[in-house]
Amino acid sequence: MPARRDYSAVGPFFIYLILSCLFFGRGLVGHLSDRYVGIGTDPGLFIFFFEWWRYVFTHHVNPFYTYLQWAPSGANLAWATCIPLFGVCAIPLTATLGPIATFNLMVMLCPALAAWTAFLLCRYLSSSFWAALMGGYAFGFSPYMLAHLLGHLTVLMMFPAPLMVLVTLRRLNEEISARKFAITLTILIVVLFLCWPEAVATSTLFGGTALAIAMWTAPEWRARLRGLVAPLLCAYVASAIILSPYLYYFFAFGQPAFPGGLRPLVSVHPLSFLIPSPTILLGLISRFRELSGGSHIYETGAYIALPLLLIVVSFARTHWHQWQARLMVTMLVVVCVASIGSTLRIGGRRPLPMPWALVSHLPLMDKALPARFSIYGFLILAIILSLWLSDDAVRQSLRTIGVCGVVLFTLPNLSSIFWRTPVDTPAYFSTGEFKHYIASGDNVLILPYSQDGNSNIWQAATGFYFRMAGGYLGQPPIPNAYLPYFPIVYNLYNLADFPLAGEMLKMLLVQKQVKAVVIADEGANLWRNTARPGPQFPQATQLDADERTTINALFATLGVAPLRIGGVTYYRVPLERMDAYKNADPGPLEARITSIQLGTLIHAAEHYVAAGHPLADLNPVEVQRLGLLPPRWISGVAVHDLRAPIQNGLVLTSIANGDVLVGVIGTHEVLNDLVGSYRSYAKQIELSPLIQTAAWAESTRWILLLAFDHAQLASVAVKMPQG
Repeated sequence: MPARRDYSAVGPFFIYLILSCLFFGRGLVGHLSDRYVGIGTDPGLFIFFFEWWRYVFTHHVNPFYTYLQWAPSGANLAWATCIPLFGVCAIPLTATLGPIATFNLMVMLCPALAAWTAFLLCRYLSSSFWAALMGGYAFGFSPYMLAHLLGHLTVLMMFPAPLMVLVTLRRLNEEISARKFAITLTILIVVLFLCWPEAVATSTLFGGTALAIAMWTAPEWRARLRGLVAPLLCAYVASAIILSPYLYYFFAFGQPAFPGGLRPLVSVHPLSFLIPSPTILLGLISRFRELSGGSHIYETGAYIALPLLLIVVSFARTHWHQWQARLMVTMLVVVCVASIGSTLRIGGRRPLPMPWALVSHLPLMDKALPARFSIYGFLILAIILSLWLSDDAVRQSLRTIGVCGVVLFTLPNLSSIFWRTPVDTPAYFSTGEFKHYIASGDNVLILPYSQDGNSNIWQAATGFYFRMAGGYLGQPPIPNAYLPYFPIVYNLYNLADFPLAGEMLKMLLVQKQVKAVVIADEGANLWRNTARPGPQFPQATQLDADERTTINALFATLGVAPLRIGGVTYYRVPLERMDAYKNADPGPLEARITSIQLGTLIHAAEHYVAAGHPLADLNPVEVQRLGLLPPRWISGVAVHDLRAPIQNGLVLTSIANGDVLVGVIGTHEVLNDLVGSYRSYAKQIELSPLIQTAAWAESTRWILLLAFDHAQLASVAVKMPQG
């Protein structure tokens, strides 16, 4: 009998795994190492980390700090999504098949693992194999999982969560001892932390909320519920001790900068609960695609299928007298409300405060992204679905219709092309040609830069032969050691021009000891978010003419001839001729750059107004089009909305009373000095931190805004230099 029970538990895992391979792996047949599941550059981040964990054990380096990216200072990996559990367990696969194939296999494994552990929980609660099988599917192949399959491997690693609920229920029902409960929960907390640290914090919050609601709604169970507290505390203390080396790097070096404007963007709009995204087959309907716009495609996983909603309503009406049902429905509402975030904006109205604002500033919670709370909602939905399907009071025909409806309304996008991307590694790296031009351990600057391209994959493909003066580790893309060179680093992302760019470039190259620059300009992807209707969708493009012109002009300042080979343009950096920049302070140079930009903007605005152009059309793109700004200041990757008043850190627009608003983005010190220079000319001056930006690269910057009426604008243009 036990053997039969074990077989019935293992069988569903292979069913889910086959489904995962059919849905997401068909496009990888015969291409396991030259295609990857997902879109954009986030998959490259995890490909890097699979190779990183193999590198850790073969080179005996600190696993929580790397000097391979953002060299020579390196980066702390504790706050990165470095997947230590999967990375270590997959070392044999990585060594045999390579990091790309390993990544693909792990991505397809995650939905199956999550579905299987949810199946175990649902079978425990429903005592029905088929109902639990459907519940597991609803969790492991939920819209949440489908959305994050496109880029976020670590967010897919939620398989410990159902087991944490299962072991808690078994202790509550006194099927296991307090000691066994504490030990098992300790293991699960450690496993979850090594998959996705944020999930430990959020699962603790929502688990604690569920425990509090249960104590309030079920007086007869309070004694047992209170009995969970001591072993729970023991489990958390024990897991903290086990994880102490990781936690040391997690907290000892401070937290990375986090843009205040990112959380609202990674929150759920109420309409998103009802509208499927293109990751769902129904989401391909054009009207749904238009309505699901706003969020990034990775964060469109909150959709709850209509049949599933109807099942929840039916279950609640039938079982509301049971405290367990009231708890689940209440927690579903709590999770949905929390996933909306701290504020709710409807149309152009003033944002409404939401309950999540009460906890969003707590330690660790200030890093949590509300849209990702949906995973807990889908776990609740999976349980409710399995209980409803196993309820003999529900007609069999109705249950059959419910299953068909849930499957049909949540069926993944069936296009194999949708789920995979060809690897774009240039021949320069894939054939080993780079070894003729780069020495082992050299620091190299690669374009497309950081998360705008796939340099993570290219570096991993070489076995980390070289270091990079840049990189993408899932953290703010300009670490503290590179912030003094912000203008040039920011523009390596944007590929736009700015004054004195060559001087700032030389400072960066010399002071970071960059030996070579490699520009992948044939076949390599530059990833941009599309402007088409629907969610923001990363699209692989090539460098355009303006971007190529900017790059060529920038690196021509090095005074060396480029070499075109293997699909890249290679520059040897003549460090021996650039000693004058070795000890130069980039701060005064940034002050000069910002001053020139602001002065040029003011003169451009004055010429625009004097020529009688419409104030309603005043913006950086229009002013540059008229030739009032230097070419390519407003261009490049960062330009999306051509009418936006802020472009590439430059502000130019008119306000309601007809005044002109001019501004720049920079450090507080530099902008504060500029305030003194313009105080007597401007009608109004505002200097504030740039807390509402969604661009991580700008999250440490401030913004200076100067308002002028037309007379003041003409006066300041005469009295202040252009730059």
